[in-house]
Amino acid sequence: MNAPTTLAAFGIGLAVVFGVGAGIGVAVGPEPAPVEAEAPAPAGEGVVSASDGYRLVPASGLVDPAGGTFRFTIAGPDGAPQRAFTPVHERDLHLIVVNRELTSYHHLHPRLGRDGTWAADLPPLAPGSYRAAADFAVRGGPRLALGTDFGVAGAYSPGRLPEPARTAGTDGYTVSVDTSGGTAGAVTVAFTVSLDGRPVADLEPHLGARGHLVAMRAGDLAYAHVHPLENGDDGDDGVVRFEATLASAGRYALFFDFSHGGEVHTAAFTFDQRAVAGARHQEH
Repeated sequence: MNAPTTLAAFGIGLAVVFGVGAGIGVAVGPEPAPVEAEAPAPAGEGVVSASDGYRLVPASGLVDPAGGTFRFTIAGPDGAPQRAFTPVHERDLHLIVVNRELTSYHHLHPRLGRDGTWAADLPPLAPGSYRAAADFAVRGGPRLALGTDFGVAGAYSPGRLPEPARTAGTDGYTVSVDTSGGTAGAVTVAFTVSLDGRPVADLEPHLGARGHLVAMRAGDLAYAHVHPLENGDDGDDGVVRFEATLASAGRYALFFDFSHGGEVHTAAFTFDQRAVAGARHQEH
């Protein structure tokens, strides 16, 4: 069993976008929520543009509303683009893109060119401010989550996360969530996937697991990419469980990715973490 994942706080207040399903904007119950990962980003480390001598360098700070290619490099301590990575969850790099309100989410897997430039195909995006978070492990080096901001031009219409709820709908599926809390911000969450009123017993592997969870905190956009617990019989009844440590009180968006019918689907929830002893409160 893996150790609980701790959210890393974004050092810059902007959001990320990347959509894999239609379940965006539903919410989770008001109890501490869950998350767990196989190889989490460094606990407690801010998701800023630079860390440990590595920097995320975007080719441009603007993206066309119709979509297009978002290009960037991971510059190493010597300033040159990094070209050698160790796969995490079966990919060399995961790019999470969200808008500032956390109501739009996309989980992308960019292509790495010979010159060290990553290229991610973006879908059409509504005007506003976005954050892209790159989650990766340098070969022979650190596991990092680095972020950068970009904008989409046009008439901006602000939104906000919905209030917490126990169920979310996505692509015809119904996903319910149960959460429980422990000490020091520890949380456990169990997602149950149903179709036509019946639990989905044949969830398909997605990036080496039965599902993935991305948790992001409103305000500072703290981030964690979480792998599910491996308890042997989990998934037989459509249930996927995660654990994590949400070390600060506040409102979080939880994005649960799962695969069924040959497609990846995303259910989104809002979760309110209670006060955590010794931690600051995060406004939302």
